[in-house]
Amino acid sequence: MRDFALAPRTISRSSGGLADSVFERAELDPTLPVLARRPEGSPGNWQEVTAVELRDEVVDLAKGLVASGISPGHRVAIMARTRYEWTVLSYALWTVGAEVVPIYPTSSREQVEWILRDTGCVAVMVEDEQAVMTVGSVCASLPRLRHVWQLDAAALEELTERGRMIPLATVESLRRIVLPDSTAVITYTSGTAGRPLGCALSHRGLASPVDTLLEGWRQVTAPAGQQPSVLAFLPFSHVYGLMIQGVCIRGGLLMAHEPDLSEEALAAALNS
Repeated sequence: MRDFALAPRTISRSSGGLADSVFERAELDPTLPVLARRPEGSPGNWQEVTAVELRDEVVDLAKGLVASGISPGHRVAIMARTRYEWTVLSYALWTVGAEVVPIYPTSSREQVEWILRDTGCVAVMVEDEQAVMTVGSVCASLPRLRHVWQLDAAALEELTERGRMIPLATVESLRRIVLPDSTAVITYTSGTAGRPLGCALSHRGLASPVDTLLEGWRQVTAPAGQQPSVLAFLPFSHVYGLMIQGVCIRGGLLMAHEPDLSEEALAAALNS
């Protein structure tokens, strides 16, 4: 057997985690639009979210996670389509040193139970009432699961309110102790050939391909002087979707989300 190796195209950071990108961008370009969201009931109207607004939202949510007992090393599942809240929640979890466990929203009851039990998740954020029922039907077999939150029932707003008394210094201290080799994500296969198989990725393990992609994209993303924009519709429950999210946040690209994968919805989002 012959060994073959190439030097990395980018040098990974020696400290910090994925959430640092949110804070660094807010310091570097506070007014730069980094996310675009559509208010409920306004499908054609995008509202831009600046780097500093995203940072503040991430911090406020991180405080709520701390107030709810989420600590470094805790695993929290996200079972939702590709939407704005997925990005905010994932970076809030990384800010406090928690590990994200993506679950595809159409996963079966058996798959959901297996992933939550295999990872020992202490909380899960689901999208809608149907997902609440799916998780609720297996809670009895998940003794470590403390919280089931629902995005469509204003869970992020409730968490933010819960964390108002948590000092900013608490969140900052948690963010600064995250190491590059700490686990960031535990992602699972689709389980078409049996039980889903999990793979733990460190902050460095996800940041390195993100930096490589970003380096290659710089020459093709947009004309000089213009901010590139990306419509994210690939599932964040898969690694490539997470990489696209990381490229946008780390590189200062404007990212919008489209949870509806129909041709009509994607065409409307691209044209709006």
